[in-house]
Amino acid sequence: MEGEGPDARARFRVARFIMEAGVKLGLGSVAVATACGAFHRCCGALRAPPHDPHLVAAAAIALAAKAEGTPLRARDLLNVTHRCLHPGVPPLGLDAQFWALRESLVQCELWVLRVLRFRLPLERAHKYLAQFALALGQWARGGRGGAPGVAWALLRDGAAGGLGLRSPPQHVAAAALHLAMELCGCGAPPGAPPRWWQVLSPGLGQAELEELERELLGLYGLDTEVGGDDPPCAPPATPAPSRSPEPRPGPSRAPQYRHRPFRAPPD
Repeated sequence: MEGEGPDARARFRVARFIMEAGVKLGLGSVAVATACGAFHRCCGALRAPPHDPHLVAAAAIALAAKAEGTPLRARDLLNVTHRCLHPGVPPLGLDAQFWALRESLVQCELWVLRVLRFRLPLERAHKYLAQFALALGQWARGGRGGAPGVAWALLRDGAAGGLGLRSPPQHVAAAALHLAMELCGCGAPPGAPPRWWQVLSPGLGQAELEELERELLGLYGLDTEVGGDDPPCAPPATPAPSRSPEPRPGPSRAPQYRHRPFRAPPD
């Protein structure tokens, strides 16, 4: 992960929160990776985002689910993310707090889209990994285990650290597969050239391959370091509702809010 300061560790914690919420919401690995990538891109675009990091993460999950064809209900997303942050708090009711959070989520989704310049979904390494595994065939599934499955797990875990934001996705997929094959004891393909991975991903040099593999393995050390350091979250104060302090009559009536203009983020 680029940078080892407090900001990088804080982003890593929020990315782990995205992965936890994504699993509980039943999202696939590609959708979770897209959400993590969108979150890291937003944090990298602006030094001080105007929204709470966990709200940005929730908006990234919502947008990634829509981009992958599995949209989520706002109530499900808010309840799951709320319980991930505050395990001992009851689920949200359809009161003023819920509608205020829903309004904040919608506004943050629009902000994330503007930061990303509406370029969603992001190109992920998973489709390249599937193509590489298919090209290698039965040989890649030999050794002490299935290398494609291990590589897929490496890509899933690497999304929390923003893996692939600085390298082409095909390079990331080739590096994950190369590392997985080494871990599974597959070795190089019979009769293949010394740098056989360049057949799959031309332009991936030895130095970049080793750097990507070090970054992948380093994420597990970072996860161990910050694993038990997450401070407990206090229950949030009830935010002020947008229009009226009275609860909404029911879920069937969609709330109406006045449009507020957004300014595009600086280049």
